[in-house]
Amino acid sequence: MHHYYLVLYEHLLNIQQYHNMKQVKKEVKKENFYLMVYDLIKQGKSPVDICSKLNFSKQKLQYYLDTLKNKGYIGKIGYGTWEVKKEVKTFSLGTKVDKPITNLHALQINFPIIKGKIHDKDWQVKEKLKNWIPKYKQDLNLGGLTIKNNNNKSITVYAKSRNIENIEDVDNLAQKIKVYVYNFFKKDGVILDVLNCQTKNMNLATGDEAAKGLNRKGEKFELNLGKKAEKIFPKDQMDAKAWIDSSPKPFTAETNDKEWKREYLSMPFRIRDSIMVLNTMAHNLAYVAENYKSHVGMVEEAHKIFKKINKRLSQKKLNEYF
Repeated sequence: MHHYYLVLYEHLLNIQQYHNMKQVKKEVKKENFYLMVYDLIKQGKSPVDICSKLNFSKQKLQYYLDTLKNKGYIGKIGYGTWEVKKEVKTFSLGTKVDKPITNLHALQINFPIIKGKIHDKDWQVKEKLKNWIPKYKQDLNLGGLTIKNNNNKSITVYAKSRNIENIEDVDNLAQKIKVYVYNFFKKDGVILDVLNCQTKNMNLATGDEAAKGLNRKGEKFELNLGKKAEKIFPKDQMDAKAWIDSSPKPFTAETNDKEWKREYLSMPFRIRDSIMVLNTMAHNLAYVAENYKSHVGMVEEAHKIFKKINKRLSQKKLNEYF
């Protein structure tokens, strides 16, 4: 049941993300094909000419034509002939996208100690275990780190929560932490085994205000993804999972797997692309339906002619036999 709700929530969230795309801070750096198609129609170019000029397939061009037509910018005046209905200089169609905010928190990286002893007398004690006392040190570098001494056998580094621009920021931060802590302890004679470091935990969370009513306060749905999480370091062995809860945002989709989060974030754009394909298919089906009668008539007429020819040939062979 949890699996069902998680998948359902995921799809509902991403559909809402797609339909609620807002104006963003950055424009997509691509040519405005809408304006290019519009200008070529204004010049009196045919669809064949436009496809050749822009290196478009017929289906791709039809998508732009249908969109411009539905918005009232162009109109069809005959088969393969279009005209401009509104004078414009630019379009906002397809030039903006909304990028959801992803928060990275609970990132924990463990580094074995090869040699040396950490002098942690001034480190903070937060807990007391049965056989040893873990100690912690706060570090303001790299956006904020907490370093834990695991009885001089290893250290665990906790990165402070932060928002990230893209999934690759996770790897970049982890690599910077590796270099930083190695050099930090090396100067005191402590050598960390950076070749065998491991990511022990990581949460990538994406919240959506519009979907906050989809789960009740305190509800959490978790899904085991049935694979290992995409690695940051070669020795990583985390089991991949994804879950939905109400923290840190009212509706938050979280995971410890970069691959899952990458797919999750791209889903609104896949929905957009699917709609584009479906629009093209609908247009093609309409075209086939429009011409179906004439095709059927031609086939029936050809069949009648074939039957007449076949009949005459049969009669001729019969006469020759007798």
